[in-house]
Amino acid sequence: MNLEITTRNYEATKRVRLHAEERANKFEKYLRDLAQIKVTLAEEKLDKVCELHLRAYGKDFHARADSADMLNSVDKACASMEHQLRQHRDRLTDHRKGNKSALSSAAALEQMAQAEVARQDGEEEEEA
Repeated sequence: MNLEITTRNYEATKRVRLHAEERANKFEKYLRDLAQIKVTLAEEKLDKVCELHLRAYGKDFHARADSADMLNSVDKACASMEHQLRQHRDRLTDHRKGNKSALSSAAALEQMAQAEVARQDGEEEEEA
């Protein structure tokens, strides 16, 4: 994952940069292959603005938030991005409840694993 933090018309403190980095690292739990995350911290008139641009699997995700405090802006933008990533992950997940073939194949895999363990235990007893 490539994390890039830039500023415009704003001088970010170390605390703000670390906070933005920690929050951005939490996105990995939603997507495995994060290619790039760009965090832009800016000051526009009286508002502090945080913009996030995330690229993963050839898709782009954007979030923008503003408030009087930069830490609040970062939190709001990250919450918005997490919501988008959660929705994307849920779209990729199969939520059909009547899919019995998946259940039966899972049960078959479980039985095969138990048979393999029993076979290995039997071989170990013969060697002893």
